[in-house]
Amino acid sequence: MHEQKAALLAYSALPALALALPVLGAACAAAAGEGRARLRNWAAVVSTGATLATVTALLSRVLSRGAVYFNLDILRLGDRFVGNLEVDAMGAFFAFFASLLWFAASLHAFRYLDHEHKRTRFYLFMLLTQAATLGVFMVQDFFTLYLFFEAMGLLAYLLVIHSETERARAAAAKYICMTVVGGLSLVGGVFLYLGYAGTVAFRPLAESAWLAGSFKVVALVCLMAGFGVKAGMVPLHIWLPDAHPAAPSPASALLSGVMIKAGAYGIIRTLLSFFQQPATHAAHAETAAAGAHGAEGTIHGAGGLASNVQALGMVVILIAVATMFTGMLLALVQNDIKRTLAYSSVSQMGYILFGAGCLAFLGAEGPMGIGGSLYHVLNHAFFKGCFFLAAGSILFRAHELDMFKLGGLWRRMPFTAFCWCVAALGIMGIPPFGGFVSKTLLHHAILESHHLAEAGHLGTASLVKFAEIMFIITSGGTICYITKTTYYTFFRRPRDEHAHHLEHVREAPAWMLAGTALLAAGVLVNGLFPGLLLRRLVGPVVSTVPGFDAHMAAHLSEVPVYIWANLKEIFIPLAIGLGLFSLAAWPDLLGAKRRGPDLFHLRLPRWLGVDYWYVRGAKGSLALLFSAKRLYAPVKEGVVREAKAGAAGAVRLVREVVYPNLTTRPLAWIKAHTLRLYRETRREFLPRIREYQGDLAVGALVIAVSLTLFLIMRLL
Repeated sequence: MHEQKAALLAYSALPALALALPVLGAACAAAAGEGRARLRNWAAVVSTGATLATVTALLSRVLSRGAVYFNLDILRLGDRFVGNLEVDAMGAFFAFFASLLWFAASLHAFRYLDHEHKRTRFYLFMLLTQAATLGVFMVQDFFTLYLFFEAMGLLAYLLVIHSETERARAAAAKYICMTVVGGLSLVGGVFLYLGYAGTVAFRPLAESAWLAGSFKVVALVCLMAGFGVKAGMVPLHIWLPDAHPAAPSPASALLSGVMIKAGAYGIIRTLLSFFQQPATHAAHAETAAAGAHGAEGTIHGAGGLASNVQALGMVVILIAVATMFTGMLLALVQNDIKRTLAYSSVSQMGYILFGAGCLAFLGAEGPMGIGGSLYHVLNHAFFKGCFFLAAGSILFRAHELDMFKLGGLWRRMPFTAFCWCVAALGIMGIPPFGGFVSKTLLHHAILESHHLAEAGHLGTASLVKFAEIMFIITSGGTICYITKTTYYTFFRRPRDEHAHHLEHVREAPAWMLAGTALLAAGVLVNGLFPGLLLRRLVGPVVSTVPGFDAHMAAHLSEVPVYIWANLKEIFIPLAIGLGLFSLAAWPDLLGAKRRGPDLFHLRLPRWLGVDYWYVRGAKGSLALLFSAKRLYAPVKEGVVREAKAGAAGAVRLVREVVYPNLTTRPLAWIKAHTLRLYRETRREFLPRIREYQGDLAVGALVIAVSLTLFLIMRLL
């Protein structure tokens, strides 16, 4: 097994080192404590910086020489070892931007936490969460991914509840409930996947029912729901708009910029599990692949499976449309900056899922979909992280996040305003900033999907066209709410009743500006050098995905971005966004008195919110249980009464009739047979216990570590 793996992969200690450095930094930060605060802060910065350097070296090695692995072989599931590390190009890509964002957040937190309590606890769990998050991207199977995924979710709970206000406690309670429910769904999906795929590895066995059989809907629903909770996918997004504003800004940047991407990563891995061609269908696939851009030219070309994966892609596209549009609509009517950015994260996750859906719909011709999704993952990490860090700087200086109580901050915080505007132009998709590139790739992917659907005379062609229209409308809405937030926070003249609160505001400390500027620079680089990133980063990652058409993967690296055909596509969303903003903000723009409804202060009915129906469903379930209790209580009492009478009669029968008739000989016979059965059982099961004693030891170690972390948390 080791020789076979060594022939395919290269051994490297870099993955283990990348996970160990944040844990070591967390230990140093906890040891330094509040008594040596500066040393503690430096421990966080140095460990995240060293992790970034390690992951960068890992990414370079993987892209140049292929996937790497690091085995411990101490935990086994069935006949396969799990818990080992294996990093391919996709995992290294996600680990790279996660490490970069963690480094920027640690720079910002160096001064942001000056006025916070329990700062040591924050640094401890921020760094432990980094280790768990990187572990999600550095594993070889769904079961190990689940372990790291759950560790990430549980550790991040301490980041959400950090301030310990009533708002933070409520947000953390909702977050942990959704995390637990999502984890249960995910572990169920993993074991169903094991049953159908014959393995927990990302690539199922070639002859497995996962590939050769009909769709396994329950397994897919469990996996998609489990990952979708973290990804902020509608209607599982309810924790995100509460958790992001409640957490400290560095943690908000990590929750939005990295952790929800872990959910998207899981969804992408689930979709890519179908890109393994069964051997029994190889000949059919080659014949079908020779067809010209038709429906039968997708993924496997083996009839049922190809159409099923296309159907899955269409479902993901529609979920993505609902996610991006819902997030955009709710972001339009928010007052709080961080809550606006939280709903924006929901919307932007819709774009990433949009590309993943196009990937599944296009099949072998899906590099444009996954390429646009990965480019937007990188873009969103940069501009949303920059937004949250800039919002933290505003809160640090102005002590206010209600955009309508702010204004004119570009004069008092010019560098923060500049970084914010760079991120704003990026998320709006204005050239030459990063968002324009990823949205162009995503738009190309949906156009290719529509062309494929029409060429194959598929009934989903109209749905794909609808998705394209909603993509354009949502892009316009994004321009509107970002313009609104930027204008009211930085450029509108503050109202008289709030102006005196802003007189003391000045630029944020240098440490905070450094983290914000690093991410703003990333937005600029992503937009100014798309060819470089497509050729050196995104293209090579996509080319490693099995099942893709080689020519389509190569075309992604050479696709022209800044041409008139792409540039003109921004005009419609720009007209929608600026027109909607002007319609809602004209009194403030012209200094006139408002007449009629205010779109930006519109409050939607509670019954339109997913929260409302979750609560109604929970209350209905409780009412059903209590009503059922009233119905079955008399039956239960009668059954219990008769059972007690029957048990008393049986005891009396044994004591008065059966036992007196027993002799010493039958008792001796029973004793002899019992001892023989015990010896046989011991001889049969003792070797098995010894075989799995390593797994039992690991389980005991996990429990001990968990209890230790709990005690440390209580002490801090």
